[in-house]
Amino acid sequence: MMQALRTPWVLGVGFLLASTLAATLADGTVKDLSARLEAPQVFFLSGLIMAGLSLLAARAGSRIGLFTTSCLKTTVPGLLIWRSVATVVASLGFFYAIALIPLAEIFVFVGLMPLMSALMSRHLLGERVDPTAWAGLGLGLIGVLMLFPEGLSDLSLGHLAGFCGAFAGTVSLVLSRLMARREANTLVQVFYPNLALAAVAALMLPALWQPMALVDVGRILLYSVLLFLARWTMVLVMQRLRAPVALPLMNIQFVWMVAVGFVFFAEIPAASTVVGALLVMCAGGIALMDQARVDRLARLSHVEGQPAGAVPAE
Repeated sequence: MMQALRTPWVLGVGFLLASTLAATLADGTVKDLSARLEAPQVFFLSGLIMAGLSLLAARAGSRIGLFTTSCLKTTVPGLLIWRSVATVVASLGFFYAIALIPLAEIFVFVGLMPLMSALMSRHLLGERVDPTAWAGLGLGLIGVLMLFPEGLSDLSLGHLAGFCGAFAGTVSLVLSRLMARREANTLVQVFYPNLALAAVAALMLPALWQPMALVDVGRILLYSVLLFLARWTMVLVMQRLRAPVALPLMNIQFVWMVAVGFVFFAEIPAASTVVGALLVMCAGGIALMDQARVDRLARLSHVEGQPAGAVPAE
């Protein structure tokens, strides 16, 4: 049992569930702030708080022997710069999409992210996606579209912002996995992208800053803590799961939204919504089976490559 829990894909799924839950709670915490505060003000404060939390976590981890290096040091500065740029573009793209088009239409772009990740992974990571995995990715996209059957209205700048956000977000996650192959320091992937986001937001602050009530400061602090946990655990996910596997599983949060509406608000979902949720869950199951297959083949290859009598490493 304990050996199964240490399996990379099992740990990856556990971290992914924690990440999506924290991200969902963060979105709920900051939702009403978007009506009173501009995005740069929220991004500036939350970016600084998350960068500070990265420093505190690195300091605490080094004291107990969890980390051996500072979160300020990286062996792949070029990749880190590109990931930071992608994170900033994704954050701004999604914010302006939320401001200009209905939320349901943004989820259509989010549903494209697993397919984009599969295309990028093949070229940037050299990770092959077999026909079964492609079928699962297509199934997941159909499921997401059924969850939000309204589709897209007339195309506008908001849709362009949503696509840019989804594309940049996919680039950020794929680069996170590429960095994880060469950089053991996970906190560096949280510290610098959030610091970059705060720096870009600071450029817009003079014309946008508004006084805040103490309760708003508290909500931004809670939002920042939750988002820090979400982004850090997502880095841990990308260490253990391939991008075409992780992103379909992230769509499970759409199913949670339907479940929460049914349980707590007595919202009866339409038949198409139920079918869409089932397709999203099936796509996640296919992705998990594909990851388990790849891990199993890797273990067999590792064992066969050892000399006779050697004890397989855990």
